[in-house]
Amino acid sequence: MTEPVSPPPRRRSPAAAARPALLLTVAVGAACAVAAALTAGSASLWSAVVATVLVIAFFASGSLPVLLARHLPPSGLAGAGVLIVTYSLRLALIFIALGVLTSVDGIDERWLGLSLMACALVYTLAYAVTMFRENSRGARPAVPTGGSE
Repeated sequence: MTEPVSPPPRRRSPAAAARPALLLTVAVGAACAVAAALTAGSASLWSAVVATVLVIAFFASGSLPVLLARHLPPSGLAGAGVLIVTYSLRLALIFIALGVLTSVDGIDERWLGLSLMACALVYTLAYAVTMFRENSRGARPAVPTGGSE
């Protein structure tokens, strides 16, 4: 006789899964901004703030291609094409923004780069850990809810 099993845990939405990574990125960006202000002045402070905003904008806009791909036929090629094109566009926009920012006199390139790397690393690691935990929680076998063996 089969015993009832508990349903698998529901996965969070991608936005909810990204929330810890976004919060940690903001915290690291604020720490970079404070360190920049204390060591190199206000231009460095604004450079760290801009870098944090760029990282958050890049990673937060990552859900746009996924939402667009949902409305395409499930053949796979159209969705993959949308993902590749939109990712390339996002990268191009970041590189253009960095090119413009490095030519501005009031931006400290050192703190811009340091903050950009720190925030990107923290976001990536935090999101990976969150998704690893989410997937490992969903991969557990169902536990019987009752009955005797």
